[in-house]
Parts: sequence; C-alpha cells; structure tokens
Amino acid sequence: MLETCSPSSSRPRLNPGAILFVAFCVAFLLVGCASYTPQSNPTTPGALSLSASSFDFKTVVVGQTGTQTLTISNTGQSAVQLTGLSVSNKQFTITGPAVPQTVAPAAILSYKVTFAPTAAGNATATLTIASDAKAAVGAVSLSGTGEKAFANLVLNPVSVNFGNQKLNTTTTQSVTMQNTGDISMTIQGITVAGASFGYSSISPGFSLAPNQQVTFQVWFTPKTAGAAAATVSFLSPSLSSAETLSLAGSGVSSGGTNPPPPTTHTVHLTWNASSSQIIGYRVYRSEVSGTSYSALNGTTLTALSYDDSTVANGTTYYYVVTAVDASGNESVYSNQTTAVIPTS
Repeated sequence: MLETCSPSSSRPRLNPGAILFVAFCVAFLLVGCASYTPQSNPTTPGALSLSASSFDFKTVVVGQTGTQTLTISNTGQSAVQLTGLSVSNKQFTITGPAVPQTVAPAAILSYKVTFAPTAAGNATATLTIASDAKAAVGAVSLSGTGEKAFANLVLNPVSVNFGNQKLNTTTTQSVTMQNTGDISMTIQGITVAGASFGYSSISPGFSLAPNQQVTFQVWFTPKTAGAAAATVSFLSPSLSSAETLSLAGSGVSSGGTNPPPPTTHTVHLTWNASSSQIIGYRVYRSEVSGTSYSALNGTTLTALSYDDSTVANGTTYYYVVTAVDASGNESVYSNQTTAVIPTS
C-alpha cells in the first residue's frame, strides 16, 4: 500500500548529525576570520639633525662680516615640516631656503649664518629652529666679538740717511708705505719740513685699501755744505697723528773741503683772512713756478703769517696758501708769490 505525503512533508529531512556538522564548520570559519591580523611595516618618524650646536665667529671688524655654514638634515623615514628660523640678536642673521619648508627623508638644507657687528664688544645670540618633528631639534648658540675699525700707516724704512752728497747733485732712495689697518684711508697732505729734500712718485689725495702698499722715492739735493735734515709728514683724517719719515744727509764740495757756513735767510709770508668759515691755513712751497707744491706746515695755522726758515741760499721759491675748513677740506691755491734767496 502506498502512502501519500502532504505538502508539508515534501521537504527532505536532514540528518541531525549533518546539521551539527554544518554549524561546526560555520563556527570554525567565524573564529578564524576574527583572529586574523595583517602585518604592518613600521617607519621611523622624521627627525632633524644639525651640523653644529654653536658657532664662534671670533673677532670681526665693525662694518665687516663673518660667515659660517649650518646644515639641517632629515635623518628619519618620513617628511618633516620646517616651520621657523629666528635669531635673538640683529647682529646675527641666517639666510637660505625659505620657511616653511618640507624636508624629505635624507634631504639636507644649507644655511649661511652671518655676524655683522654694529659696535665694538662681545655679542651673543640664540638661533631657534621650529618644526613639526616629534623630537625638538634644539637651538644653536652664536657668539662673536666686534672690533673697532681703524687705519694704520707704516713706513719702511722710517728714516733715510743719504750720507755725504756732492753739492747740487741728486740722490734718491725708495720708501714703502702700507695701510696695515682694517679700513681704507686717504692721504690728504704731504709736508716736507727742511731744505734740500723732497719726494716723488706720490701725491696728496691718493687712497690706500687695507693691506695695500705703494713705493715712492725721496731725494736729497744739497745746495749748501754741511749737515742737513728734514721731516716728511703724511696727513690723513683716519690717523690720530701724522706719520713721519726722517731724512738726513750732508752736502760736501767737490774739492773735499767745506767752505764756511753761509748766511741763513728767512722768508716772511703774510695773507688776508678768508671770508669763509675755516679753522686755519696751510702754506705750500715749490721750486717750480705754478706746480709741484709741498705743504710746509702739518697742522693748520690760525695766524695770517708764516716764516719759512728752511730756505737755501741762491734758490728761488714759489709760495701759495690754502684755507682749511673743519672737515679738512682745502680751498684752491691763492695767488702765487715768489721769493728769491740771496747766494750769501
């Protein structure tokens, strides 16, 4: 006899064991997925490193500069944002790549740190470096000493002795002049106090840069027998006092015997007062009319007269005068006057 099944009994029946098996597998899969952890690749965060933690600029002359180089490098494995550079003293500056600046891993930035003292004395500062690095890079200490600028004139040699020289003959010797100071200087005046001596290959108004040197000549032409001496003075606003060169020599006759000392003479000069605001006057002399004048007085004269007692007998001299203001500026030459010295 056949049995008929109702629609509800048409579904296949599952074995209980099969149901448990399926549930077990699902549970197993769920547990396995929950315990899975992907592997990570850790990286070193960005970090900035400095080439130096301090700079000492030693001594720098006021008006000049000293420079050092600072490098900033990223020693990490991720980029760092350099956000600021600041210096606490205006006598120190830093120049280089602008900030903010992204510093890639292994990248290096180069900066110039400059010390430009504005006054003499010791100076210090702190260079602060700001970034988004986890570890602060710290600060750089800066120091230096400002030195007052000065000019210094050195002559070599400082004295020249021509020895015995026949009358009316000329001998020359070379002298070296050097500026051993820190700033340029201008030689505004050269004076010769003493007869029978002079200079050549140099003239007032020339400038010497620091460490620059020039060579010029001094000469001796005795016109009277006997010992003679002179002083050459070099004047500059950069010098506290004139630098001097001593000259000496002796005139002898060609026969080897010296005649009695000749009569000495003095030229007395007078002039009218200047109508400008001045501090004094300067007297110039030459043995050639209209040119090659040499100053006779190192410091300015306040009087309206001057006595020249360094003249040689039998010589004609030409004189001019200038007015000098408080800044050291001189006027043009006055009219020329002539003095003829007797032979005896």
